[in-house]
Amino acid sequence: MTVRRAVPDDAAAIATVHEAAVSGERGRGDYGDEQLEAWAQAQTTERLRVRLGPRLFLIAEDARGPVGYAQLDIATGVLRSVYVVPRCQRRGVGASLADDVLEAARQAGLPRLELDSSLNAVKFYEALGFEALGTVAHRLPGGAFMTCVHMTQTLKGGA
Repeated sequence: MTVRRAVPDDAAAIATVHEAAVSGERGRGDYGDEQLEAWAQAQTTERLRVRLGPRLFLIAEDARGPVGYAQLDIATGVLRSVYVVPRCQRRGVGASLADDVLEAARQAGLPRLELDSSLNAVKFYEALGFEALGTVAHRLPGGAFMTCVHMTQTLKGGA
């Protein structure tokens, strides 16, 4: 597996990874079908092309193609997302992406990162050193809401 900085031509692949990862959450019980559908469709190719300019996107690939991505908004100090397709989850792909994002944040001089975690990913982020601060209602495109956990991490070596 390799991790590289995403380019605008990766927008469609990132959208596909996002949809596959969210669709893999069906049946786990954290969110209803309406929420999952809105969440799965939240990252369109068009939206991603716009965000690929000002944000850092990393994409993970294996021999079969893209398997994960991470999105960091350096300007606001927010880790927007880490997603991995179901067939590659729990194999270190997400941790590798997150480690690279954390390093990029440190290099940018950020003192801390914040994020809103889906309920199923809280333990993943806690294992990376993030601390839960409380629940928030995250609004999805189309108006649906999903409960998330607001988390933060102070970065060692940050400004």
